[in-house]
Amino acid sequence: MNKAMTIFWKTGLSVWMAGLFFTSCTRAVDVDPAENNTLEVIEAKDLDGNTKEAVYFSLEQKKEVDASSADWDIKFSGTTISFGNGAGGQLAEGILASYGMAPESNYSNSNIGGSGSYYTYTNTTEPQHAVLMKPGVLLIVKTGKGKYAKIEMISYYKGNPDVTTADFADWKAGGIRQTTWPVKYYTFNYVIQSDGTNKF
Repeated sequence: MNKAMTIFWKTGLSVWMAGLFFTSCTRAVDVDPAENNTLEVIEAKDLDGNTKEAVYFSLEQKKEVDASSADWDIKFSGTTISFGNGAGGQLAEGILASYGMAPESNYSNSNIGGSGSYYTYTNTTEPQHAVLMKPGVLLIVKTGKGKYAKIEMISYYKGNPDVTTADFADWKAGGIRQTTWPVKYYTFNYVIQSDGTNKF
């Protein structure tokens, strides 16, 4: 093979390989948007149960509702979580991002609460006399309409403070915790499956 033919052959091979490379990359990232089934993570922030008796929340409507509403699923009163209008719940181990399937049974309309359930009361352990959400614990709810939701409780304090700071540890009457971050302000994230299946 003469020099001119060699250069031509190498150039052609390089062009063919480059074309193959770019074609492969395009196919690898070509995702059909219709196949993207990611569900929305909804944030409920600082729901005020401090200045009233309780907070009633509709998971489907994504908002707080009146106690007389036929749409509320969960109620927060102090550290107790209750269920209404046919909804039931249970606790499960997991994190919101990777918990993929809700149980089909064992839902109860009994209240959920008490230290060690979805939260821990620290008592005399630092930070003292605090209500801290337990990591790796989810509240799974089946609504009265048969929709499944997974809920991650975030905070019991207004503004979702950093509970590891010295300011938060100042818990006594008139202290920084009480004056800056009052209790019974509920913050949580959740996902609800609107198609009626138990897969998230």
